Amino acid sequence: MCVVQFLIFVTLFLSGKANNDDGLVVKVGAIFFDTEMELAEAFDIVIGEVNALNPALRFEPIKHYITVDDSILLQDLSCDLIGNGVVAIFGPSSKTSSDIVDVLCNMTGIPHMQFDWHPQQSSRERLNRQLTVNVAPMEVILSNALSDILSSKDFDWKSFTIAYEKNSHLSRLQHVFAWKQLHKTGIKLQEFERGDDYRVLWKRINNAREKFVLLDCPSDIIVDVINASIKFNMTGSFNHLFLTNLDTHVSGIDRFYSRDFTVAVAAIRIRAYIPPPLHDEIDVFDNEVDTRFDSLRTQLVYDAVVLFYNALLQLSQRTGFYTPEFGCGRGFWQPGPHLIQQMKDISPKQVKPPFKTQRLHINEDGQRDDFNLEVYNPLIDRVTHVWNKEFQLVDFETIKENSTQAVKQRRQEIKEDFSQKQVRYTVATRVGKPYFSWKVEPEGVHYEGNERFEGYAVDLMYKLADECKFDFNFEPVPDNKYGSYDPVTDEWDGIIRQLIDNNAQIGICDLTITQARRTVVDFTVPFMQLGISILSYKEPPPQADIYAFLNPYGKEVWLYVMIAMMITAVALILAGRMDQYEWEPPVENENHEQVRENIWHLHNTMWLVLGSILNQGCDLLPRGLPMRLLTAFWWIFALLISQTYIAKLAAFITSSKMTGNIESLHDLIDQNKVQFGTIRGGATSVYFSESNDTDNRMAWNKMLSFKPDAFTKNNEEGVDRVKLSRGTYAFLMETTNLQYYVQRNCELTQIGESFGEKHYGIAVPLNADFRSNLSVGILKLSEKGELYKLRTNWFNSNETKCNSDSSGLDDGQFDMDSVGGLFVVLIVGIIVSFIIGIGEFLRHVQRIAVKERITPMVALKGELHFVLRFWLKRKPLHTYSQSRDSTSTGYSSLEQISSTSTVKKRKKKTKRERE
Repeated sequence: MCVVQFLIFVTLFLSGKANNDDGLVVKVGAIFFDTEMELAEAFDIVIGEVNALNPALRFEPIKHYITVDDSILLQDLSCDLIGNGVVAIFGPSSKTSSDIVDVLCNMTGIPHMQFDWHPQQSSRERLNRQLTVNVAPMEVILSNALSDILSSKDFDWKSFTIAYEKNSHLSRLQHVFAWKQLHKTGIKLQEFERGDDYRVLWKRINNAREKFVLLDCPSDIIVDVINASIKFNMTGSFNHLFLTNLDTHVSGIDRFYSRDFTVAVAAIRIRAYIPPPLHDEIDVFDNEVDTRFDSLRTQLVYDAVVLFYNALLQLSQRTGFYTPEFGCGRGFWQPGPHLIQQMKDISPKQVKPPFKTQRLHINEDGQRDDFNLEVYNPLIDRVTHVWNKEFQLVDFETIKENSTQAVKQRRQEIKEDFSQKQVRYTVATRVGKPYFSWKVEPEGVHYEGNERFEGYAVDLMYKLADECKFDFNFEPVPDNKYGSYDPVTDEWDGIIRQLIDNNAQIGICDLTITQARRTVVDFTVPFMQLGISILSYKEPPPQADIYAFLNPYGKEVWLYVMIAMMITAVALILAGRMDQYEWEPPVENENHEQVRENIWHLHNTMWLVLGSILNQGCDLLPRGLPMRLLTAFWWIFALLISQTYIAKLAAFITSSKMTGNIESLHDLIDQNKVQFGTIRGGATSVYFSESNDTDNRMAWNKMLSFKPDAFTKNNEEGVDRVKLSRGTYAFLMETTNLQYYVQRNCELTQIGESFGEKHYGIAVPLNADFRSNLSVGILKLSEKGELYKLRTNWFNSNETKCNSDSSGLDDGQFDMDSVGGLFVVLIVGIIVSFIIGIGEFLRHVQRIAVKERITPMVALKGELHFVLRFWLKRKPLHTYSQSRDSTSTGYSSLEQISSTSTVKKRKKKTKRERE
């Protein structure tokens, strides 16, 4: 035992003497895979740098290379290094699954330096690895950093897909899995392997309608994986890509920098340490970058060597330090544990040369638990945020603004960030008045861009763009459909499909918000509220018939009534002549003979018959029993005929005012004459197909059973079908569209009240961050009254070709077309009566001329002159003059009458004066 102690003392003495003379030269070992020449080169560079710092301590590197992960080979190489007297073993990297190097170092007291991620060990496993130090950030802290970043307000990823390479370390995402559950509304996983057809991966992601993707894969295949996404339009301005590999900045992803590659890309990396003038990590901004250590693993190799060098430099200056000289398993190097503790106690400010990464600190378990993490855009190498466990995620500009020392901002090549430029949305819509239609170009005028279109949706988008500050381009969908789901193909069409495929960012038209659509896209707050109504053909008013008052009875009835009147008149004449009570008392005629007169002749009987029919009565009354019986039965007949006519006339007028018997959806279902339908696959058809209401279900079943097909492609086809059917087809559509077409088509009308409340909204992709901005814009437009003005302008226009008098409402009044026939009868009666009167007048004049032996002209002038002097109430016996002098005038008799009356008046006046 004394001999052993003596040998140790001699060794220490000789080592101390060598230290004082030539400096301490120690051997350090390193194990690399033969594919890691970059790490071996970095190891050599850092060994040269530290050897040049201080002649008191120099490293002599011993490197071994392996081809395959073989624990026996690793054991042999490790024992060889230990046998050669190395004071530390660096590596191997995480490509090995063996922990034999940890175990051997722990047994021999040789520090084991790691610079790559290894599986996290339990506390029990750490007992056998107390001499292992790893300068790579702890995966649990990195996982916490990723969770903080994705859940921050600057990212706020509500739902996303994690695409990971099979051999990736998913333990780095454990906090992300704890933050969001694996669900279609949370996190979705897509696994792939190196060398796969990466298009399959992006096709699955695209079919899942995902716009937010977290890609976790080695840096050397990042470019190939992302390149495969371009075909599936996953690199648009509304896609988001987060890259978790810490070496993304050396992957070559910047080759995608172009105006076509506008996906919002973010990546992370360990923030490099560049010493400021005061050698302080508070402010780190410099324009000098060491390109020899671009990748993280080369930086960590550098930091591992520097950390060990500074710890060994301090420990080697203490008394009792010696280098190991024993074989594998045949001794224990006592300075080893002290060296490990020294590395845990070293402050980054004390390290020379400085670390390549910031905030390197080793905890009691030999793990690195502190670091600064950059969040940056790898396309333009622009840092946006910095994360550490103390302050979490901080905006990079805030760090620069809060700096208290003079800093030098890192000079970068000025590049335009295409993902942050003025946003321009592609607006998917469909052609359909009045929401969206092609503008008619005047002669000599050609429109371009959005000027080619007009409609309610066009005006609304312009106002929203002004309110929310964005640009847009209209793109009508190829199939001109709203967007419906096909369960057979598991695909959507129309506007919804364009949003799902990321071909558009906004969908607007008369697009109804439905639950099915909300599963694949999001909607803003509604910009219009409406219902469903029935569009029907309005029967034109019947041709005016001025003789419509005759319609209650047919022609045969009127003929038989007139015949009955004639027969009854003749019967009254015969009965009156036979009945002795109907003869007048005898009178003496001009021949002094006693004669009796009978009043029941044709003139009087026809007057009695007609007066009875018209309920007016007559002053001729029968006296005999036969006549009274005959007259009574005629009155009964006349009463029934007249009252029946009045009743039928009232019913006829009432029925002519009725427009139809369909007043509601229930009436439409209960009849079989009129077919009805709606747009195939539209929101209205979905309303009926998914409703539990009895009437709605019956309506849907009837629509399915109609032949020919009751469904249409669009509103225009439905409106045309209603007009062409002329009352045999009705169309179910939204009230706003219905009002638009009714106001512009006189032959269309609305049946019943609206039902089934619906809302129109603007569709956007799922989880689109600009949806809230659009919703706020719509609310502001509503508060300003702009939405009301738009609706009035496009739906309640006063421009109409319809006659304002033609209204579907019955006010109970009749116009001249309804009662004109009565005036015709009156006018005809007046004309006929005057014709007969004139004839009788001329006949009377002829009789006077014959009887008085004067010329007819003289008699006519006298009679006509008296007729025109209508204020005279008494007619003289002769209205003509018999003297020769007055023959030409015929007024002498009238003058005599006038003179005689004047003389009489004068005599009466003189007599009163005398009295």
